[in-house]
This record gives sequence, C-alpha cells and structure tokens, in this order.
Amino acid sequence: MEYIIVGSGFIFRRHLLSIKETGGEILDVVNETHGRGDEWKKAITNPDADCVVILAPNYLHYEIAKAANEAGKTVLCEKPLALKSEHVKDLADRKNIFVVQQLHYHEGVIKMRREISKDKHYDIHIDVDVHRDRHYFDGWKGNMELSGGPLFTLGVHYFELLLYLFGPATRAQMTSFDGKAGQGIIEGANYNCQWRVSVGAPVGQNKRFFNVNGIALNLSGKENLAEENLHNFVYQDLLQGRGVTPAQALPAIELIEKLYDDYHS
Repeated sequence: MEYIIVGSGFIFRRHLLSIKETGGEILDVVNETHGRGDEWKKAITNPDADCVVILAPNYLHYEIAKAANEAGKTVLCEKPLALKSEHVKDLADRKNIFVVQQLHYHEGVIKMRREISKDKHYDIHIDVDVHRDRHYFDGWKGNMELSGGPLFTLGVHYFELLLYLFGPATRAQMTSFDGKAGQGIIEGANYNCQWRVSVGAPVGQNKRFFNVNGIALNLSGKENLAEENLHNFVYQDLLQGRGVTPAQALPAIELIEKLYDDYHS
C-alpha cells in the first residue's frame, strides 16, 4: 500500500516504522497543515496513493478525513477522529475510514475481552497519569479549542477501551477538572467505573492502569503509548480492510462531549 502522511509530529516516527514493517511505501509527507496554506488538500489527491494517514492536530482530523475519503482514499486517522460527535456521525456511513485505537491489540486487553461475561458485575478503576513537558502545553495540545483537552488527547484511548470491553455507558459524570486532570464516574448495564485521567505526572512516573474487580492491568508505563509498538497490528488490519470505524469510534466521542458539557453546565 502507498501512503500520504499529513502531519509529522511526535507520533510520525511510529507510523513510519509500522508502514515500513508492513511493506508499505510513503509517497509524500505534508508537514504544514495550517498557517502557510493548505498543501494537504493537493497532496491527498495524488493518484498513486492508496491511503491518507492523518497525524495532524486534532481540530483538523475531521476536515482532512472527509476530504481524503471524498478523494477516494482509504483513511487512517490518529485518535480522536473528530472533536464533535456531529462530525463523526457525518463520517459514520462512509467506507474505508479507520481510527487508530491500538489498545485493542494489547495482549492484556485481548485476554480480558475473552473473559468478560454479561452475567457478571464489574467494578472498574481507570487510573491514567502521564508526564507531559512544557513543549506539550505550549503547543496545540495545550489549547482546549485545538486539542479538546486531556479527555480527547489522552482519555479517549481509555474511554473507548472501556466501552469496547464492557458496553455502552448509561450514566457518566465528571466530578472535577482543572485543565490537566479530570475524574469522575461512568456506569453501564453491568459495570461501575471510577476514572481519573491526568497529564500532570512527574517525570518518569507514568501509569496507565485498568483495574477490574481488584485485578490490575498495566497498559503501559512508558512515556508514550506509541512505545508499546502496537501500531503494527493497526496497519496489518488496515491491509485487510479492517479497523475501528467511525461508527465504532462515535460512542467514546459522545461520552467525552457529555462529560465536558455536564461539567460546565
């Protein structure tokens, strides 16, 4: 498969390696997605490209994904697919759009999914606290309008995973939020979840824990989740026309919207 990549920030190197390791070829990398012009709009029309990979700032994901799909390309977008559920709904019926949710391929998640039963009740604690440096907060990720804040830049991984494993939320609430950290509760038909998501951890003290009925699953202690090398599995599925679709990504986006809206209302 031949790729156009839009965006070349931190996550770019992980995608570069995964594309090479799955036999792909990169035809072009568009670094400027905002400011100097709209170079990406021309790049995505390259007739030789099969797939557009979106690594741009969060607020541009929807616009690029829609345009690339309309140009006839397969789309692989880093999470979140969009910052508004209405935009995800607009993409929901389109084919060949996929969202990176690499935790689906985590060995512990695969094992947990096999063992979950609808007949059991689950008490869940999500405890995610990662270090982010000054550069992170000074850039677009530190801007709520451009990134969607920590629930979209970080929390979407774990909220999406919760819904993927245990089913829809029937009640959700954020009880505190200070711009860098939020916490609250999410309830479903057979689960209660207490969650905390933070980008304020000290250097070297990252944690990403899913605790289910007293059993802790450590999803990663690395500085960035990309270091777990799960993107290869994303690309392997992509080559088979499989992946997380907009319709599957929608519930987590709606959940985050509700958490923010209810907290600020």
